[in-house]
Amino acid sequence: MELTKLIAEQISRDRRRGFEVDFDSEAARQTQIMRDVVGLIGEVGEFANLLKKVELAHTNRAYIGPTLSEATPQLSEELADIAIYLFRLSILIGADLEKAILDKIKINDLRYRDLER
Repeated sequence: MELTKLIAEQISRDRRRGFEVDFDSEAARQTQIMRDVVGLIGEVGEFANLLKKVELAHTNRAYIGPTLSEATPQLSEELADIAIYLFRLSILIGADLEKAILDKIKINDLRYRDLER
């Protein structure tokens, strides 16, 4: 599935569930952007916290925590949550996320071309 279609599917679900994606004012849209940024940071924090536990378990025998393999399903779920917030934010600011990613890939190709092997 194309990223643009995946984003549209998620936003459609958000609308059906009553999550704000359409606004009568710029102020209301801006408030929702801030709320979604906080949500995004929370999900990144959950991903990082789990990775911290994986690393502690790997480097400290006394710490009981998951291996990377054991944590992968939950890490994947956190990445999905992160992606959903990115989808929402792209819609809220009126960005074409798929195009922005493709454009950034081209920029990075030029920026890092000397590192290619």
